[in-house]
Amino acid sequence: MWEALSAVSQDQDSALPCFADMSPRELGVHAAIQSGDSPDELPGYVPRHFDPDLRSFIRNGVDRGCFVVLIGRSSTGKTRSLYEAVRAVVPQWWLVQPSTTEEIYRLLEERTERTVVWLDEMYRFFDSSPPLTKALIVKLRNAGLIVVGTIWFDDFRARTTGMAARHAPESGLLECADQIDVAQTLRDVERRAAETLASTDSRIRAALQVKDAELTQALAAGPELIRSWSHAPPYARAAMTAAADARRLGILTPLPSDLLVDAMAGYLTPAERVAPPSYWLREVESYAEPPVHETVAALSKVAGRRAGTSAGYVAADYLAQHLHHERRTECPPGALWEALIDRLENAEDIRRLRDAAASRMRYRLQERALRRLSEAGDEQASAELAWLLARQDRLDAAVAVLVGWAEKRPTDEEAAAALDDMRSLLARARPLRNTDRRSRLRLAELLYDRGESEDLRTKAEQGDATAADELALLMADRGMLTELRERADGGHRLALDLLAELLAGHRRTDELAARAAAGDHAAELWLGKLQNSDQESVDAVEAIRESRESLAAREPHAAERLTSLLFDLRHEEALRVEVDAGTQFAADRLLALLMAARSDDEAATDDVLRLRAFGMHADGTLASTEGHDHG
Repeated sequence: MWEALSAVSQDQDSALPCFADMSPRELGVHAAIQSGDSPDELPGYVPRHFDPDLRSFIRNGVDRGCFVVLIGRSSTGKTRSLYEAVRAVVPQWWLVQPSTTEEIYRLLEERTERTVVWLDEMYRFFDSSPPLTKALIVKLRNAGLIVVGTIWFDDFRARTTGMAARHAPESGLLECADQIDVAQTLRDVERRAAETLASTDSRIRAALQVKDAELTQALAAGPELIRSWSHAPPYARAAMTAAADARRLGILTPLPSDLLVDAMAGYLTPAERVAPPSYWLREVESYAEPPVHETVAALSKVAGRRAGTSAGYVAADYLAQHLHHERRTECPPGALWEALIDRLENAEDIRRLRDAAASRMRYRLQERALRRLSEAGDEQASAELAWLLARQDRLDAAVAVLVGWAEKRPTDEEAAAALDDMRSLLARARPLRNTDRRSRLRLAELLYDRGESEDLRTKAEQGDATAADELALLMADRGMLTELRERADGGHRLALDLLAELLAGHRRTDELAARAAAGDHAAELWLGKLQNSDQESVDAVEAIRESRESLAAREPHAAERLTSLLFDLRHEEALRVEVDAGTQFAADRLLALLMAARSDDEAATDDVLRLRAFGMHADGTLASTEGHDHG
């Protein structure tokens, strides 16, 4: 037997542990509340209704491999159920607990048998480099490995629905899994089993007595974590909120103490910032780090690479998920953005920050992230940075970025093409540099869309009817009311229809009436529709509520429906809120609304163009052009 075991071990990585030798905490099972008569690490396991199916999937994988994913919200028992199932079926198999996708790819390069690949919290492997793909998981499964994982429901919906999900690297990955849904609410049979266990387990007995949370959440001290945050003293609350907001922005890595201190400044009042940072951290250590009920901490330290060191802090899952919904529409303060962008080393984290900043129209923060990526050799970031600078009329700086890229890669055709395009844009911009308003507007459009609207104008003037229609649609979509009106007055049929719809959306009844009196049939139709505006207003409130509920549930196209509805209702403040939340399409809809509403006011139009180019500061104020170079 010893010789047989030795032969097997030679085929395996000597560092691989046996699954049965791993503790549930090492595998990510949440710590549970403690009581005087609870000597075991975890309370008794409450059997779940899906256990037979889950264990059947794993049992089938013994012979032909499998891929099983448990889907549910935080603290619903996903990881505990998965741990119990694997321990019941294949306790003596080897265990691989990868931290990066590179480690998963390496499994295919080695002879690996009788191995469980543990992918708890699968969001860590999405948007990574190299990406986690369906093809990779299928190869692991075909090699006879048992691949198991957990994922939050919100992440699952985001990765499996909508156009973006279909084109993502992980497209089809989750659909090929044997899926187990883990609900927040226990079924009656599960609750009866818990009540039976409660007679001998004081932790389950105490959790069943919690009225505002389900059993699994109460065991993980979820409600107490929220109370702890709500009543926290200023420095502990700042640290807890900063760590949770970092998760909201997509940051998956721990936050080192010095980074956390820099971020906390954005959540404190001027008077609170007077105290030395050492005092801030002492409060964090005394209030946020001690576990609630002796086990679950609001902020936990993650071990560093060397023994005795810490990689930084992470927020408890339940707290992070609660604050994600609680603070969805609040843009995190600039101090957090800057600390994360400047101090984090993981390129994937910086890319997530770039995207989060862009969706919130925080273009200065987007630029900051792009510069870090560009300096690290990310060529795509260099191109994005150059076009962002071009949009801000900083053409010389944009050319300099692309020249630097081309000099580093003299044989790179993409770099050379990007540089040629930028120089061509610079040449097209020069004739538009004069003081009349029309030229300034056309220059702004040229820089914004790299010449798309100018090219359509040229073709339309040459008699291209298709280009004329596309130009009208573009103007309506961007709220370019003045030019759309000119084209409508010139007799363009589609422009007439689009103008009437845009005027109706902005309740410009006087202009609609004047156009209707002059024989504009589209204006006459829209005037009639506005007569039912009171009922539409009542219906709109309900529609907005339903759209926001759909957005919270990550339903497909919810963001597009909500932002289009707010645009149609001219709900500027609500659109600004969605921009702060990073809701997809909100920035474009807000800009189009502002452009249409302010098209007759030259100074206001300039402000909209500045917002489109430079965006906002983290606090929502309009970013200035001061200190920026221009082409």
